[in-house]
Amino acid sequence: MLRVLEVSWLIVFLFGLGFAIYKGITEGLASCVYILIFTAVALALYLIRRKQRIMMDRRKKKEAD
Repeated sequence: MLRVLEVSWLIVFLFGLGFAIYKGITEGLASCVYILIFTAVALALYLIRRKQRIMMDRRKKKEAD
């Protein structure tokens, strides 16, 4: 389940980044500030989920040994 959430947040981050770049080029930096904030939140959530998944994988491996 964590892997699905991790990939989902990565996809949201990438789409948000692409949209922010597009808005920044076409309308200027002021119009994409909120999109960049949203993108930063998506990146933070991706990194949190990634760390959680890695920690859970280590625990499972340790329990299996």
